[in-house]
Amino acid sequence: MSRPVWVGSLSFGLVSVPVRLYSAISSRQVQFHLLHDEDGARIQNKRVCSADGEEVPYEHVVKGYELGDGRYVEVTRGELEAFDPEASRAIELEDFVELGDIDPLYYDTPYHLVPAEGAERSYELLVATLRESGRVGIGRFVMYQKGHLCAVRPHGRGLLLSTLHYAEEVVSQDSLTELALVGPRPQERELQAALSLVEARATRFDPRRYHDVHRERLLAFIQRRASRLGRPKATGERPTPAGATAQPPQHADLLAALERSVAALRAGQPLPPPEQGALRLRPQASAREFRERRGGGESPAPGTPESPRKKDGGEPSA
Repeated sequence: MSRPVWVGSLSFGLVSVPVRLYSAISSRQVQFHLLHDEDGARIQNKRVCSADGEEVPYEHVVKGYELGDGRYVEVTRGELEAFDPEASRAIELEDFVELGDIDPLYYDTPYHLVPAEGAERSYELLVATLRESGRVGIGRFVMYQKGHLCAVRPHGRGLLLSTLHYAEEVVSQDSLTELALVGPRPQERELQAALSLVEARATRFDPRRYHDVHRERLLAFIQRRASRLGRPKATGERPTPAGATAQPPQHADLLAALERSVAALRAGQPLPPPEQGALRLRPQASAREFRERRGGGESPAPGTPESPRKKDGGEPSA
């Protein structure tokens, strides 16, 4: 079982509920390390002074705030710690608002908020109260030496706490010059065709229907390469995905495209999949030349034609 990231109490009015906070999201991003291509050893990062090029010991590293004119205001760790918010083990719900009043833009990181042992009754009272009222509790708490604004709402069998961005952190659309440009009003036929397309594909949201296709393909590629370690790589030509060479029209008729989409859906015909990014081939000419100079290059078996993909620079890379 995962460990809680925060332990404290949740209070509304005079009711205090001992709670624990667990991360609601687990990143599944594929992580890579930097390696030395010659011996496969990990690359270490060093703190180097930009003035003399010498490595700087950690105890001589300080933080600085850039003023914008090339000058920095230096601050010590002790000075920064003096400004840390006062440690607290309490989330006090200050306000209760309608869920629809919170723009999704303000949501940051979600956490499961669960009761501590023995606090089940008061916890269930808060869950039922929020569910019945249709309101969301807004509060503040301190985690990792940082003050957070948060929203607490019912979710499934319990409560979900989401940290919120402060208003000053949100970039206003008024600062985006592109949105100041006014486009032509859609024609009525175009709008009706677009609405028909939306209705034809309308469904209930089920997150299990959607998968990180890029991650799955990347992991499969890594597993294939790992299974070939220590053995010569197969050099047969890889099949080209269907439709990979198709080029989208340069000037598609918007209305015609919409009407064709609606007609295909009504006829029960699947729409062609949208163009998806592929594992691009990363140019590795310099690395290949290095291997050839070292005499350890990987070459096709005698009599085997070289894969057409090889001329683009080798294996696919993310």
